[in-house]
Amino acid sequence: MSRFYDFLAPILGAGSAGALLLALIFLLRGALRKYWIIAAYVVWELFAAVALTVADVVLHGSSAEAAHSAANQLYARLYWTNDVIEDLFRFVLVIVLIYWSSGGAKRVSGRLLTILLLLMIVLPFVIFNPQANPLEIDGIHFLFPSSAWFNSTSELLNFGAAIMNLILWAALIASRRRDPQLLAVSAGLGVLVAGTALAYGLRHLTGPNPTQFGAVAALFLNLTQLAGFSIWCWAFRPAPGPQPVSKAVSSS
Repeated sequence: MSRFYDFLAPILGAGSAGALLLALIFLLRGALRKYWIIAAYVVWELFAAVALTVADVVLHGSSAEAAHSAANQLYARLYWTNDVIEDLFRFVLVIVLIYWSSGGAKRVSGRLLTILLLLMIVLPFVIFNPQANPLEIDGIHFLFPSSAWFNSTSELLNFGAAIMNLILWAALIASRRRDPQLLAVSAGLGVLVAGTALAYGLRHLTGPNPTQFGAVAALFLNLTQLAGFSIWCWAFRPAPGPQPVSKAVSSS
């Protein structure tokens, strides 16, 4: 399974990047003003993918030959830091979408959602043990939490976002004035955060050593990301233009 995933992972990664780029193009052509927060997230995802790829090439961070080296550890910390940023970004997306759809209760929900967001930022530092691991590269010392803390934090943020997205879906379905595009955006985001949370939960069960089960979790993560981004492409696709009216030519 690990060899199969090693072959399939670049293909799925390229597919996810292509879906993100297509979603961004669709947003720029139509719904950018309404869903600017989604566009900001997509831009960050694309930027981070390029930056981490360059860092991997420069540091050889993911190569087997560089395992346990200082460059490998730095690349891993950069990867996990970006991962937590993206997970927090997704939680913010759910909060913003709930705020936009809250209708007349915006003042109350805005305060409650802000408190909830701050709580989710602080909670990982309280319930998990963020022990700083020193890392020295060229005489420069870096301090990062452990990989286990990053994994647990990402799992918590995605589970929280998945639960909040269910609340959003329930509110949208119960609303008399349903927004089909917002429903589709919420569906894509729900697939993304729920799939990520489950994949990290499976990865957490595998422990620090890579296993066949870990490859299954990684494959599930890639597939759900591709599915979520593809749903966004469908949600933001341009509306079909008016069909030309064919004029019947009558001969006298």
